[in-house]
Amino acid sequence: FPVTIEAMEMPSLYTPKEVADYLKISRGAVYNLVAKQEIESIKVGRHRRFTAQHVKNYMTEKRKVEVMY
Repeated sequence: FPVTIEAMEMPSLYTPKEVADYLKISRGAVYNLVAKQEIESIKVGRHRRFTAQHVKNYMTEKRKVEVMY
């Protein structure tokens, strides 16, 4: 049977400002992390958006780097 949009589990998308507020950094710092490919994101038209998984992955990788030092 065909899968309808209503049946799909859609992840919430967060703006760079929302991610910045959550991480307690500036919005510009979020864009720098994207530019350095330290955090994943997706483009929706001209806009960057993040899933909760993108933020979790970033925090996990950041923690691994901190432990190494």
